[in-house]
Amino acid sequence: MNAKLNILRHTIFTSLFPVCIFYSGFGHAGADTYCEPNTILQTNEYTACNNLPALTPANDNQTNLLLLLRDLNLVSISTTAEKRSLLDTNYSDVPFETKQLTSSAQNRALNARKFVATDIDPYQEHCNSMTKGSSDFIQQVKNDRTIPSAEKDILIRERNKISECEKQISLINVNPNWTVTTRQYASYLNATIAFYNTNFSTATKIYSLITNVNNPWLKETAQYMLIRSNLNAAFQSSVGEYGDLQREKLNPTLLKELFNSITQYLKLYPSGEYAASARGLLRRGYWLNGRHDLLVNEFIWQINNPKSKFYNLEMNNVAYEIDRHVFQNSNFNVQNLKDPLFLAIYDLMQMRKPETVDDKVITWTQLNSQKETFKNQPELFQYLQANHLFFIQNKPQEALTLLPKDNPSAINNYLQLSQIFLKGRILEKLEKSQSTQHYWESFLSKAKTADQRGLFELTLYPYYLKQQNVDAFIGSNAKIKQASLQKSFISESANENSLMKIIQTTTSTEHKNLAIYTALNKSLVHQNYNLFNQAYAALPNNVSQFNHTENAAEKFRSQPPLANFIWKGTTITPQIKCSNLKTLTQKLADTPKDVNLRLCLGEYFRSENGYMLSAFTYNEKENPTFQGSIFTRGQIYKEIIKTQPNGELKAYALYRAIQCYAPSGLNDCQDQEVEKSVRKQWFDQIKRDYPNTTWAKSLKFYW
Repeated sequence: MNAKLNILRHTIFTSLFPVCIFYSGFGHAGADTYCEPNTILQTNEYTACNNLPALTPANDNQTNLLLLLRDLNLVSISTTAEKRSLLDTNYSDVPFETKQLTSSAQNRALNARKFVATDIDPYQEHCNSMTKGSSDFIQQVKNDRTIPSAEKDILIRERNKISECEKQISLINVNPNWTVTTRQYASYLNATIAFYNTNFSTATKIYSLITNVNNPWLKETAQYMLIRSNLNAAFQSSVGEYGDLQREKLNPTLLKELFNSITQYLKLYPSGEYAASARGLLRRGYWLNGRHDLLVNEFIWQINNPKSKFYNLEMNNVAYEIDRHVFQNSNFNVQNLKDPLFLAIYDLMQMRKPETVDDKVITWTQLNSQKETFKNQPELFQYLQANHLFFIQNKPQEALTLLPKDNPSAINNYLQLSQIFLKGRILEKLEKSQSTQHYWESFLSKAKTADQRGLFELTLYPYYLKQQNVDAFIGSNAKIKQASLQKSFISESANENSLMKIIQTTTSTEHKNLAIYTALNKSLVHQNYNLFNQAYAALPNNVSQFNHTENAAEKFRSQPPLANFIWKGTTITPQIKCSNLKTLTQKLADTPKDVNLRLCLGEYFRSENGYMLSAFTYNEKENPTFQGSIFTRGQIYKEIIKTQPNGELKAYALYRAIQCYAPSGLNDCQDQEVEKSVRKQWFDQIKRDYPNTTWAKSLKFYW
């Protein structure tokens, strides 16, 4: 698989480099992409947008990592999205975006690090301690009784000047008349200034000198800052022309000094203020040095020792760090993965649907060769085997034999939830539809957490959708409680009868208004004017306020723009006039083939009020939920051109038919596209037969 380089992405850990190495097309994690929830359950094709709270090949690596870390009781996670109005709802609980889960992650085991970067800048690691370093320095100066008051003021004032990392700062002139302690603090400030100026060689020299002073805080802090200075100097030596890491340029002397400074700090201060942070920087050195084996071992040690004074995993970032630095490392070697957690992530990743010729799916033999590694976690290994049989080998019946036969009375961890989920998918594959619905419903009734409930609601969604079971989605006894799924049913999948039932029976204003909005749009698209008029009668009395203009009240902007349907009509010519939408649809209900009325409906479609109808038209062509032929204004123009006598009506139809393709040459009228030669005939016809009309005069092209 090809190594891919992604430069200057996200922060990784205590002090973070801007460079992240991508390994394998199966990795994918963390890419910034616009996401929308999908009600179609995953296959084994990677997705960052529709992750599930179950260990699956399709999940982002970071999601699978956090699920396993939660089973180890190291992290608290939540899939719940921010509550919004029904119209504004995007995600609910399940499915979820990768970042929806990672942003919720919090440590359950306390991080032993005392130093925590507060000014996170992914492009300039050395800047990340500016605020915290300032407060610590100033507090030490204030507490030091050996520093005269006037000199304290000088030191604090000079430290406060170090506030902008991008700005080059001048070194302090150390006054020989200051006390020894003040001069030492001033020297420390000069080392810090050099550090923030990215002059790491100078910073290292001064910090080294300060490690010999008697002041305990200066002595220890300088010893720790030597690590960070050496780290940044080593990294600086390996940066290529475009900011990428080029290990062949790495200065081995600087790298050696980095590891020596970490060893020295931990030797001098095994229980020091920065001991956990210093040990954490070992991982950075291993990554920089390309030692994938040592990096993995350090992660494994950390995961297995959460009570250690050296424990330094930060769960809001650790999944990202492991994914980028372990699984997408250019020096990746699967032989280094000697822990069930890491191997499980790798195996799931290697069961994804290949996207390039370089992506290789793990074989059954390769998977089974790992059995010894999983000897203490046989259920996890059998689950991985079941995934391979199901997704890769298409042997659902055999996969079923590797999952627990009896259904649990309660779901206690994510591995168990994963087993239940995969078992249900297998039952569906074996075409046991009715029994599978009962299977999902039984676990929905047992769900204890939002993500458990959300997962089973998602699995039940297609069943209730097929049945058009309104009561399953709407009402106090609804089984589907996630707003995103209720919204999807109403706006995308409910048929005419379901929408009218919601409109006529629901007590929820939000659900009713969305149903009205959907029914009105789709009934116009499908030329179902009786249904339109029926739904129109249900519009709220203050419908004109339901708009999304800047002046609209917030409560109306969070509702569907029902005011779109209050269209006053238009006058095309003194002879061609269009009445308001309510009157127009009432007439169309009686004479649906009247070309003048249908032309006027086309005017509504192209008006500012009808701007959303093109999207509804497209969606209904792709996945129709209503009965009836679809209206397109391009088709009515063609009919008028073909069947009507010469006159204003035909002239206008010719003009509009040509304008369907302005200005890009792409058809904006949703009907069957015509060749440019046909548009040329229309153009010649209007110029020839109606030369004095403003329409003919305005046309310069036929696109």
